[in-house]
Amino acid sequence: MAGSLSLALQGVNVEPNDIDLLTDRQGAFRINEILKKYEKKKVEYSEAEKVSSFLGVFEIQGVKVEVMGDYRERQGAKWVSLSKRLENPKIIEIDGIAIPVSPIEDQLTSYGRSTRPKDVEKTEKISQR
Repeated sequence: MAGSLSLALQGVNVEPNDIDLLTDRQGAFRINEILKKYEKKKVEYSEAEKVSSFLGVFEIQGVKVEVMGDYRERQGAKWVSLSKRLENPKIIEIDGIAIPVSPIEDQLTSYGRSTRPKDVEKTEKISQR
């Protein structure tokens, strides 16, 4: 898990408005199969100026869920995979359920590269915790 929900679970004062799931390419397509009835946008390759992934969007009981497989960020002239976040995620336990989340430090690095106002705000809130 990444994004604002991951931050909130780790004690950062943010209001999550969706769930961002990080996985590998195969995982994204498998999750698409499992969540098919909630599909708003099927998993397919998506590339923007600074990020790329196999992206799918779902809505479950009014909650937006974004699945990002093989997520990469543009750093200068090259694409850098964030797959290392999948290897040893931080685990948060809630009511006996282990939830893997992206470490705050990794998210801070990603948000630090962004110029989007909502990401700059998240960076400030991480620094305040």
